[in-house]
Amino acid sequence: MLLLEAQKYLEIVRKRGEAGAKLRRVYYNIVTNTELYYLAYVKLYANEGAMTPGVETSDIVDGMSQERITAIITKLKNREYVWKPTRRTYILKRDGKSKRPLGMPGWDDKMVQEVVRLVLEAYYEPQFRDSSHGFRPARGCHTALTAIGQWTGMQWFIEGDIQGCFDNLDHQVIVDLLKRHIKDASFLRLIEGMLQAGYFEDWHYHRTYSGTPQGGIVSPLLANVVLHELDRYVEDTLIPCYTKGNVRRRNHTYMRLADKAGKMRRKGNYTEAKRLHKMYSKLPTQVYEDPEFRRLKYVRYADDFLVGFIGTKAEAEDIKQNIGNLLHQDIKLAMSEEKTVITHAASTTARFLNYEIGITRSQKAVKTRMKNTRTTRRSLNGHVALKVPKDVGHVWRGKVTRQGKPAVRPELLEDSDFDIIHLYNSQVQGLINYYSLAENVAREMWRIRDWYRDSLIKTLAAKHKTSTHAIIKKSLRYPADGRKVIAAEVQREGKKPLRAVYGVNPIRRSKTVKIIDSFQGGYNERNQLIDRLLSDTCELCGKTGSVEGHHIKKLKDLRKKNRKLQAWEKRMIAIRRKTLFVCGECHAQIHNGQYDGKKLT
Repeated sequence: MLLLEAQKYLEIVRKRGEAGAKLRRVYYNIVTNTELYYLAYVKLYANEGAMTPGVETSDIVDGMSQERITAIITKLKNREYVWKPTRRTYILKRDGKSKRPLGMPGWDDKMVQEVVRLVLEAYYEPQFRDSSHGFRPARGCHTALTAIGQWTGMQWFIEGDIQGCFDNLDHQVIVDLLKRHIKDASFLRLIEGMLQAGYFEDWHYHRTYSGTPQGGIVSPLLANVVLHELDRYVEDTLIPCYTKGNVRRRNHTYMRLADKAGKMRRKGNYTEAKRLHKMYSKLPTQVYEDPEFRRLKYVRYADDFLVGFIGTKAEAEDIKQNIGNLLHQDIKLAMSEEKTVITHAASTTARFLNYEIGITRSQKAVKTRMKNTRTTRRSLNGHVALKVPKDVGHVWRGKVTRQGKPAVRPELLEDSDFDIIHLYNSQVQGLINYYSLAENVAREMWRIRDWYRDSLIKTLAAKHKTSTHAIIKKSLRYPADGRKVIAAEVQREGKKPLRAVYGVNPIRRSKTVKIIDSFQGGYNERNQLIDRLLSDTCELCGKTGSVEGHHIKKLKDLRKKNRKLQAWEKRMIAIRRKTLFVCGECHAQIHNGQYDGKKLT
């Protein structure tokens, strides 16, 4: 019930956001509502980044306690909370060459950021537009692509990219936009302090004059608050301006030939009717270049956006220019001239969220049923085609090949058969799931799955120092249909064995994708975590008093150790949790290696 109390406060905030009412006394509520910090804890503790330190190695989720939350709240109440600089590292971008900076905040800062994010999301989420899909609950890449799939008849695509969006967000613009709705100077100062905390790189401190820290929990939401101005401009100004006419004008040549063919058919002159049918069936039924018909569609995911337009290229250039002016003048950002391009929808394809997007042009007639009568229509004409780009196959095959042939992955040789098979399958299945909206998903993904299967067999053969033929010969029977598959089982006492199977799911195109917010529902497990924290009872020795959370990155790591498991490890495995709440004495013994003679830190 504790977490539901926090949800009640957030529901009040959400209703104020829906009504467009100003938000007041935010700072007071976040320093008096302890439940918000417990809610932040249960949303963050399972993330792998929870065990990643910031500038201080001890500032991680391990050691989480009631006293730690109380200390954070006390500092906030006394206006003494100081944001620590983030630890900057770099990760490879999708191209595998350039790198993107990533900020690593400490655990205490993550907790406060999550509380801020919870409040801001509850308030702004009802105000954000349906065209925005990035970093929002129950939305994602697939919802954006599904919306694009409804854009029939587009003539031009404008692929938009904002240059260095997260790094160049102006702090004053962020604060000014928040001030429009949030009337709380203390809360705004807290956010300003986070933005200006700076970062450490190679043990040198750097101040931050602009941008939100990539890796920061609240950063994506602040970016959405700023880019909401772009959404408003496109939907409220550009779309009404470039929307004209109800339907395209009918092609008079097509209509005249069709009427004449009908007359010939009624007179019994089927030869002439057939000849005319061949003529008009090659013509469009509507005038594509109708000056009295215009449509503009828009979708944004984070800092990438796609505009679909029915009109002339000159008008598409004007739209691009207007968006660039809005970004520059109102929110002090710039469009990337290299990546913001205008493509002809029918002759070429646009690239958005690593899908190829084009408009089909097909003279093929398909039988359809309309008003209880059967007819043939060129129903494929003008529809959006989503496809897997060709280079995706080359990139993914390159990860498991050497000199053009499937190869062993030496970094996996120390893992168990179960983990190796599970990793291969999850990587390939994740790729298949992402491209499930593509028309050519089966053709492209079968090839990739076959390459990964060969690499998997070679990796298992290298691990066991045997031949690939021997690995194939040991294939297990899949219970569903009896076929032989590469699989491994982990036996469990009194339970069904865990089974990792490679590549058994069918590869099919899906026209709709349902995305569910992973946190909605499931309060039992989260409340159980807080109940264990508040119970003040050590889960190892039973001692009552203040307890601390001992966290590990992955529960499966305990099973990998070829030694006798200690009491705390057995307890974690038994309750199937990677968190154990213990007294300070037991926690110190675990970290001092008195359970297995080996430090865990």
